[in-house]
Amino acid sequence: MRIRPLLLALLLAAPAAGQVRVTVPAIGGAPALAVGQSAATLAAPSLAPLTPALSLSPALAASAEFKPSALILPASMTPAPAAATPLQRSGAGVQLLLDLARTPQEREAAQFTGVFDGSKAPKDGALVTPNLVYDRPQLGLPMMLAVTRDAVHKLLPALRESVALGSWNGPRTTLDESCCGDAAPKLAALLRAKGVPARLVEAEFHYYVMIETPEAQIIVDPTIRQFFGKKQAPRGIPDVFVGTTGDLNELFEHYRGAKTTKYGPLRIYFADAYVREAQLLKVEQDIHRGGPRDLEPLRRELGYPPPPPARPKLIVP
Repeated sequence: MRIRPLLLALLLAAPAAGQVRVTVPAIGGAPALAVGQSAATLAAPSLAPLTPALSLSPALAASAEFKPSALILPASMTPAPAAATPLQRSGAGVQLLLDLARTPQEREAAQFTGVFDGSKAPKDGALVTPNLVYDRPQLGLPMMLAVTRDAVHKLLPALRESVALGSWNGPRTTLDESCCGDAAPKLAALLRAKGVPARLVEAEFHYYVMIETPEAQIIVDPTIRQFFGKKQAPRGIPDVFVGTTGDLNELFEHYRGAKTTKYGPLRIYFADAYVREAQLLKVEQDIHRGGPRDLEPLRRELGYPPPPPARPKLIVP
């Protein structure tokens, strides 16, 4: 039996089934790790910035030194079609939630149903470690990043106003400063109220927000500029970082000359890092009930009515 030359060439060029190249982003200056033989890799789709405040500068995005993290695709699979909207992905289940929503906030949260499928329920005190290799294709990662960035963009004015009221570092505090213990819990509470499964993480000397699903570990840091000179940080450092652990490491590596801390992302974000669910629940309760003055911008953003005025104290002569 004779085989046509073109078919024979294709058979000889095809990689062995099941071989997959796994590229792990370097952390803290460590070299990248490659496992297995080269078979199929899917370059990360370009995630266009939704707002200049939340994305890298055009110059950095175009830089040959700054490359998006690779998405790993098994050789037996083909790339998925373009990401659908949250409503298209979740179908009738989401439509039912939309129909039952009583407030605009509930309707907005319902639209994210299905985007973060499989997100883990946070457990107070759980150890947080960087997840660099996943046992499934990260096909949903672009949608998760886009939804999270869009939510942060909408919530950023309320967060800035709340932080500026000075419950942490005094009046007129900005997100450029070392106010992670104030900004991160507030942002996590706001994201949860919008349907994003955020969790609060406390590391050795830093607070930030994390979203974890079987496909991805997304870091949201509203005070990342404190590590690059605060108000003097380069324009390419985002006001709020939203990205994977690999993205975070690449950003630190690209701007290593502007760092004002001797530590790298592995030490900052994962040294003695634990989930602080009880602390976040208290912040959520305080926002709901109405408490300190700095929570009022958050209550307005979430559509809560203003708290009733305090009753005057009865003075008995």
